Amino acid sequence: MAVEATTYEPPPKRRWRVSRIYYGWYVLFGMVVAMIVAEGVTLGSLSAYTEPLEQRFGWSRAEVSMGFSVTVGTIGLFAPFIGRLIDVVGPRRLMLIGAPLCAAAFVLLAFMTQLWQWYVYLGVSSLALGLIAYIPAQALAVRWFDRRRATALSLIGASVWMGQMAMLPLVQVIISRLGWEDAFIYSGMLVVGAYIVAFIFVRDQPRANESDAPTATTAAASSEPIALSGMTIGQTMRTPLFWALVLGLMLLYFVVFGWLSQGVPYYQSVGFSDFWAAQIISLTAGGAVVWLLLAGPQIERFRRPELVAAFGALFVCASLLVLYATGGDETSGANPTGVGIAVTLYVVGFAAAPPLEALMLSRAFGLRNFATIMGTAFMFQTIAIVFSPIIAGSIYDRDGNYDLVLIIYAICVAASCVVFLVASRLPQPFRPR
Repeated sequence: MAVEATTYEPPPKRRWRVSRIYYGWYVLFGMVVAMIVAEGVTLGSLSAYTEPLEQRFGWSRAEVSMGFSVTVGTIGLFAPFIGRLIDVVGPRRLMLIGAPLCAAAFVLLAFMTQLWQWYVYLGVSSLALGLIAYIPAQALAVRWFDRRRATALSLIGASVWMGQMAMLPLVQVIISRLGWEDAFIYSGMLVVGAYIVAFIFVRDQPRANESDAPTATTAAASSEPIALSGMTIGQTMRTPLFWALVLGLMLLYFVVFGWLSQGVPYYQSVGFSDFWAAQIISLTAGGAVVWLLLAGPQIERFRRPELVAAFGALFVCASLLVLYATGGDETSGANPTGVGIAVTLYVVGFAAAPPLEALMLSRAFGLRNFATIMGTAFMFQTIAIVFSPIIAGSIYDRDGNYDLVLIIYAICVAASCVVFLVASRLPQPFRPR
């Protein structure tokens, strides 16, 4: 007797599927990889070149430190233009220009022989960095994430610290074993590789049927790009809150970017070896990553993130005062306990600053022109950032120590705390529909 063949089909199982993951996380992954490398081999590792360049060319600490100022200053000078390009053209296309340009600048740095070349080539690399790193990464985070915006911004901020944690020791090892020239060449190669990964994943903005907080209606929504709302740059610059935030960030970044350029030389000046000086900075970055990933997403709970920025500034101030009180020199040696306390305070205080900046600006002024607004704010912040390494390097050249630098930095960051407290009392001009 013939038997009819049948196929038994078991009930569908609930399986994990890649397609169920919100695409914004892929965009974030691509930018985190890119930021770790780009920020790590540029701003995060410049201090590793200080002593090798002094020894090779006989340049002073102030002259070498001015290279850091040129880097940040170039980004700040072109930041409004870069921000406008991001808002109009989109971050993805800019990667095709910025990554090769950054790599080419690093190759040129490997063959420099004159001080002016140090400044010019760093300027080119920093212009490229502005096109591909911090501002576009922040813009992508605020575009793709709404309910989890603080988490996304925290991951972007953590990638800056992860870059310093991972890339600074690597650059230091390459310098010690192969020389600073090879360190620049390998850094350029790493940048290109990282942005190939980023280009694969990044899309400029979500469509209307994409959200990090899906609802029952989003499935039927249009697949067209979403319309962003917000204030124009002209409207933004007419508000008191914008200028309060700019001033507070200027004072805070005067300290932070100055310390970023002087951290390794400072620890070397108080008796730590080259290896341990780099390790302390790396451990600081590692602690910032952990703290930011744990505490950063909680920023969303605060109605006014300016208050969080104010308390963070207080911790940074305390960190600098601890270093001043417990610091040593090459003869007496540093106090490891004091350094440990100072590093802990610094991590708690500044780790959340990168996501705080983007969160404050996006909440206050909206998303439509976010990159332009952030770029304009950074242009003004650059006025303070540019002079900080030069002042610190000049004081060290004159005094042979960083005591006065620590006092100046502590005063500035205390003032930023006051400004953020005032900003928290000002009305927010933008109200989303």
